[in-house]
Amino acid sequence: MAEFFLDLLGFIIKGGIVLAVVLVPILVIVGLVAKNKKPQNPEGSLVVVDLKKAAKKRKELMTKSLKKANPDELLHKKELKVGLVKEDKAEAKKANSKQGKKDAVAKEREERNELVNSLEQKNQAGEFCPNNLYVIDFRGSTKGKEFKELRLKIDAILDVATKDDEVVVNLMSPGGLVNSYGLCASQLQRIRDRDIKLTVTVDEVAASGGYLMACVADKIVAAPFSYIGSIGVIAGVPNFRKVLKRFDVDYEQITAGKYKRTLSVLGENTEEGRKKFKEELEAVHTRFKEQVLRYRPNLDAEKVTTGEHWLAVDAKELGLVDEIATSDEYLAKRMAVTKNSALKLKYKKVEKKNLLSKIMPKSYLSSVISKVRSEQVSECLDEAEQNSFMRLK
Repeated sequence: MAEFFLDLLGFIIKGGIVLAVVLVPILVIVGLVAKNKKPQNPEGSLVVVDLKKAAKKRKELMTKSLKKANPDELLHKKELKVGLVKEDKAEAKKANSKQGKKDAVAKEREERNELVNSLEQKNQAGEFCPNNLYVIDFRGSTKGKEFKELRLKIDAILDVATKDDEVVVNLMSPGGLVNSYGLCASQLQRIRDRDIKLTVTVDEVAASGGYLMACVADKIVAAPFSYIGSIGVIAGVPNFRKVLKRFDVDYEQITAGKYKRTLSVLGENTEEGRKKFKEELEAVHTRFKEQVLRYRPNLDAEKVTTGEHWLAVDAKELGLVDEIATSDEYLAKRMAVTKNSALKLKYKKVEKKNLLSKIMPKSYLSSVISKVRSEQVSECLDEAEQNSFMRLK
């Protein structure tokens, strides 16, 4: 009997191995075919958050939590429970009655009318109070590839926004590629072209390409210790010619056009090539300065276009910033004087699932990936310590 079960177990194991060997390639092929047949959907979608509603819910949550934790409130509940005091049922019944609900709605309408009248008076006095407030975040990388998401958000805003509205861009970028950040700045220019007020807030850094974007705004608001400026251009090219020469390796480069390749990574660089490359950098820097001075003509160009960056409190004295405040502080003030809606647009990316993620549980995959990443980080840190030590020596 034991031999029978052992034979059966062996048969099941062999059958499972054969089945896995046959099915896995088939599943992979089917998955690839299905993927190619599927229509190419966008990688993400826009999500709109009602900031006024979110702020109201947050306040209600904190008020409720404070009430629950209040010692007098807790003691009052105990007194009701043991019968030391009596609950005012008439007041509670009135609040929950049909008339009570009508009174609550009427009160809301009264408060709304008071707000509208107050904002109209402020507008007449010269203070701009927008009908609607639109908020977007921009977290720029050195490649500036975030222009795709920025374009989608601005498209959505311009579909409905009017000159009576305001757009706030919370920007964080140390700069990057010239063409990418030039395109991002052009996207913000679309808002200005529609005569819609544009404000840029900076909490951490708006330098180089980041400031190229920020200067487009009607107003720049920055946190006190954020970095502002760096109106300059930088480029660097490594050259491995000596390494190739050491191993007797020749490198041939053929170009058509005198300045098709000014500096080479593998070939020998000339003084003429270096001079031309420098001229190209100066040309970009000139355009950068023109862009900044176009929107901020009162700046001292010789003083602020040296490539330096400043803390926002110092940048304000130079005219690079208009107001010192955090984005949270500025948004709270603007929401208080916004007549209608305050909406924040986010870009939600769709997680791409491969065949492995579909077969294996997500929790297991996450644990494996986290483990691998932690091991890689640990190895990198060890290597960095060793290298640092070697450099110190």
